[in-house]
Amino acid sequence: MYNFQYKTALITGASSGIGEAFAEQLAAQHCNLVIVARRLERLQQLKARLEQQHGIKVTVISSDLTQPSAANDIYQQLQSQGIQVDVLVNNAGLGHHGKFIEVPVGQQLATLMVNINALTELTHIFAADMKARGQSGAILLVASIAAYTPIPLFATYAASKSYVLSLGQALNKELKADNIGVTVLAPGGVATEFMDHAGQTIDDWRTKAIMSATDVAAEALTALAKGKAVIVPGVLNKASAVFLSHAPSVVKMAAGEMATH
Repeated sequence: MYNFQYKTALITGASSGIGEAFAEQLAAQHCNLVIVARRLERLQQLKARLEQQHGIKVTVISSDLTQPSAANDIYQQLQSQGIQVDVLVNNAGLGHHGKFIEVPVGQQLATLMVNINALTELTHIFAADMKARGQSGAILLVASIAAYTPIPLFATYAASKSYVLSLGQALNKELKADNIGVTVLAPGGVATEFMDHAGQTIDDWRTKAIMSATDVAAEALTALAKGKAVIVPGVLNKASAVFLSHAPSVVKMAAGEMATH
């Protein structure tokens, strides 16, 4: 069982939603933090609150993960401050709902930069660092239940999250020998700003599957501490993941489109 107390956790996308919930819950376990996002003012407010409430150290880094140099820049900033990362939470993510050819290609590529490129580079950098120090570590990769099926009108996002799920499952096995735990979080709908930014509207029966960021983060951190390969929070989402894993492609694509339309 991994113990977060007195460790240092780096959380991307920490200014709101699940990322902010991760920060709050790790801080409550007396884990020092490096919080990363674009919105500096939000990060500074979170830093002040968590340091006052929990007596921990919070380092703020404003970074745009759509930029190719972002991951290395983050690492170099921490190196210059002598900060070592024990826990990496790759939470930042982008997505744009709509027909593939109608969503500007720049937005499509930005989704890939954040969901795949930055996530992969950060994981590689900090996993190698953890191994070199010869200490245990923990890495959480945030995917989505969308990882289990291609989704028309959410094509790039779903494809990127399938990559995250596959990568995380492979690394869970591969990095065990180095005493580094890797867990993939695959949530369904979460009550955050993401849906608004992605252009989604969730109503009717689908609202019953929407979870709070607090509950999702709690399940994810428990799974990470236990070294589980994948965690799908919520009973309805777990059932959906099982269904999508076994349904014919045409059926699961229809289900995915209906759930996200």
